[in-house]
Amino acid sequence: MTKLQFSLAALLIVAPTLWAGDVGDFSIRAVTPLPPAQIERLHALVKEDPEAAEIARAVREEAAPLLDAQPQPLEVIHYEGIVNTDPKRLATVEKLREMDDVALLVRHWQASGDPRAAETLRKFIAAWAETYRPTGNDVNENKLYPLIVAYHHTRDGFADKDRERIDAWLLQLGEMHERAVRESTYFTNLYTKHVRLVAAIGGILGKPEWQATAEEGLKRFVSNSLRPDGTSLDLERRDTLTYHASALRPVIELAMLSGERGPDLYTWESESGGSIKQSVDYIVPYAMGEKTRKEWTNSKSKLDHDRAAAGLEQYRQGRLYEPKDAIEVMQEASYFDPELKRVVFHLIGSDAKRFPTWQMLVNEAARPPAQ
Repeated sequence: MTKLQFSLAALLIVAPTLWAGDVGDFSIRAVTPLPPAQIERLHALVKEDPEAAEIARAVREEAAPLLDAQPQPLEVIHYEGIVNTDPKRLATVEKLREMDDVALLVRHWQASGDPRAAETLRKFIAAWAETYRPTGNDVNENKLYPLIVAYHHTRDGFADKDRERIDAWLLQLGEMHERAVRESTYFTNLYTKHVRLVAAIGGILGKPEWQATAEEGLKRFVSNSLRPDGTSLDLERRDTLTYHASALRPVIELAMLSGERGPDLYTWESESGGSIKQSVDYIVPYAMGEKTRKEWTNSKSKLDHDRAAAGLEQYRQGRLYEPKDAIEVMQEASYFDPELKRVVFHLIGSDAKRFPTWQMLVNEAARPPAQ
């Protein structure tokens, strides 16, 4: 294996856990629903570009043991607002971790069209739709996003009866979050999770009005949460770039899903002058190591203080922000702002020329040919 192959394969394997928090926490690799034309473009890149081919190979090898995986669905998710060490949250996390397996299988299917991956994904979707009872909770149901992306790609492969049942489950889920996007006045990272779920579910169920609601929700978030200097309501309340960035990622992906409207949504400015772009740019000097920042010091959230008191290092007051924590938001934002590619390459430290990560490959496949 060449040095390039080693660095790419290693990154792909460790990325899902590299930035996870502490006990009772986990991370899910990013997945993006891609329409057929973008899937074709992705396949062409995998066929033509050595770096793309190497990424697809590493994904295929990591996904191979999961092709016979069995779902362990939950009826209730005990996660949001619960201290990481709580036994109910620990038990939930053990099963929710399989959402990262779903995300990996989605990536493998997107790169290869492997029918075994599609069949396994349908098995997971069916089991969770049969078992889980939607509540409208933003944090908890955001964890199910890989299932929604998987259904986007595999819906036509279900029998009519099963597809009708899953559509009904997804409709119930979507209606709760659509109402939250329209009615909520709490414009933090929780709100943007609602927004992304509504956009993705609306796309699957053929509800353009939900896409419109989501895009209006994006503008409501920008107007009420993002400041002209690039700071945000999340930064003010939680005193951490972690939640500042996590609020931006769903609306960046929504902009990606909005086609030709996407660039305008990414740069759209509120009357006060805030925008997604400016709030992403605010993170750049911290990602590049040009500035340092003590995290959580003045958080107004009781949960943050409870987590710190429980000895969770991720939430320790005064912990320095780690530049690598910006990798995901910088990758996604680089879809709209090519200048951010330099930040991604700096953070990754890869020898790759074009595609140091899966997300950068997806960005190229999803980018309109005119760009």
